Amino acid sequence: MDLLSRNIEILSSNPNHRIGMPEESEVAQAVFSKDDAGNEIFITQDQQYIMKSDFDHSNQPNSLKRELIFVIGIFSVDEIKQVIQKRGDGSLLVILEPNSALFNYALNHKDLSFIQASGAVIFADKISDLPIFLDNLLLTDAIFYMKTIKFYFTYFYREYDIKTSLEIVRNIKDVVQYKTFMYGNSVEDSLIGFRHHMKNLKYLTRSKDVSLLKNRMLDVPAIVVSAGPSLNKNIKQLQSLKDKAVIIAVDTIAQRLCDEGIIPDFICSIERGIETYTFFYEGKSYPVDSTLVGPLVLYPKVFEEYPGELVIPMREKVGEFIWLKEILGLEADYSISIGLSCAHVAFGVAEHIGASPIILVGQDLAYGSSKEETHAGGTIYDDKEIMNSITSKEKMLETEGYYGGTVPTTEIWNTFRTWFEREIEDKNLNVINSTEGGAKIAYTNQLSLEEVGNKYCTANVTPVTEILKGIGVYPLEEKQMKHALREQYKFFLDIKMKFEYQQKQVKRQKLSEHSKEKEIKEALRKIDRTEDCFRIVLNNWLLRHCLQPAMINSIWNLYDIERVITPASVMQAREINLGFLDIGVYTLTEIVSVLEAAAESL
Repeated sequence: MDLLSRNIEILSSNPNHRIGMPEESEVAQAVFSKDDAGNEIFITQDQQYIMKSDFDHSNQPNSLKRELIFVIGIFSVDEIKQVIQKRGDGSLLVILEPNSALFNYALNHKDLSFIQASGAVIFADKISDLPIFLDNLLLTDAIFYMKTIKFYFTYFYREYDIKTSLEIVRNIKDVVQYKTFMYGNSVEDSLIGFRHHMKNLKYLTRSKDVSLLKNRMLDVPAIVVSAGPSLNKNIKQLQSLKDKAVIIAVDTIAQRLCDEGIIPDFICSIERGIETYTFFYEGKSYPVDSTLVGPLVLYPKVFEEYPGELVIPMREKVGEFIWLKEILGLEADYSISIGLSCAHVAFGVAEHIGASPIILVGQDLAYGSSKEETHAGGTIYDDKEIMNSITSKEKMLETEGYYGGTVPTTEIWNTFRTWFEREIEDKNLNVINSTEGGAKIAYTNQLSLEEVGNKYCTANVTPVTEILKGIGVYPLEEKQMKHALREQYKFFLDIKMKFEYQQKQVKRQKLSEHSKEKEIKEALRKIDRTEDCFRIVLNNWLLRHCLQPAMINSIWNLYDIERVITPASVMQAREINLGFLDIGVYTLTEIVSVLEAAAESL
């Protein structure tokens, strides 16, 4: 087998590699040769580069830590082999090569067998595709290494292409920040959500079956109405489109739309707090033609008092909902893409019903003409005290504007925008941004709402109420749910006892700087049994969801300890493990109590 065929076979054996189509012009313009000293020369666009393999000893891995090592450049194979040799046990290696010509040359002329032997993962594609690759990478155990990321730049990138190196680092840092935000909910927040889920479980028997809504309005235009300040100038235009598109509104703007005579087909919520109920539902009289869409996490009185139909979707790729579907025997597609905000819920509804195009209105994700202008008029944010209590806590940033230039935004709005962009690109959705202001959202077409109406909203659509009449409710009975919850109560009670036993074992380990080596090793052996508890969490979707923040932080901190056996390092490991076990016992106590109460209430 020739070198190229063997390399292709090696790369094909790992589905986690991302190898894109080469840039033909980049490959065609590249010339490789050797100088008199035997150095390989890379010539492209009239530029000549000496391609050395010169290991950077000042930036080598820490052999005493478990790191996530990003190596930029695949050409310098000898450098990469030294990185592999010097990395710590358990470290992960990701090799990034954004230059098609250099990757193509390595594929044809370098022995890449070290990739398979080292377990390295390869990214060889455009930098614009790097965030999606990283997003998938951080769904694996790589998530535990986010505090011990290491960058190693091979000779070409540290000497000649600093710009690309910096762009890669920025992309990785942006994704890590986004992931940290996504995993950042506290354990108490997760438990509040779990309590609401169990209290709201009975409403699933009233909810329309989400799986039967899939693609039920295929290629029908849907307008997702958010409450950004730009909505003030085009809300009147919505009146002429209300029968010619599905209107999906966020809870913030629902009352304003109704006051304008625009009855939303769907009203979408996501926040669990009592404030959502108080601001948007208590005392309101929404038309029964408007269907409420929201996950089980909503404040229970929202579901209890809402007069119209309910659609309660599961959250896609969220552990608690995977667990719930498993114990209730729900096998169909009951999930939508919910994201982080009520606007994301509304977008997920449009996507789930198969609507196209999806038209965004009021999705500013930026301030209006001043920092005081955060939302459209006719909402609770007309109350200056409420508005100031929110904006005063936000850190302002600049982002690309709808009309070019930059506009002021916040970290949270920026994160919301990132979610939209990834969802649109990943699922190749036809999305039109008719906000006519605010932040630019990548992968969308920009048209005015008037242009959208003339092009896409030219005929009346079948009313959503008519479609929902033919949709049944979830295939669940309260008796079945009660039995499932009782079985889970017994299961988690047993796990709680295991955590409590390990908690006592770790607490008993006392060391000092005078402790003997045998005592230190014995203490470490008992402390390390906490890994069994980590595995229990990883193997159960509900525990993974509730304890994920604590577990990730604990493992981040454990990985940050140099792997030497001293009284100081072992006692540091003891405190980290004990902190996790304390939170674990508390969480399991709450889960057991909530499950018992939920079973009794059904």
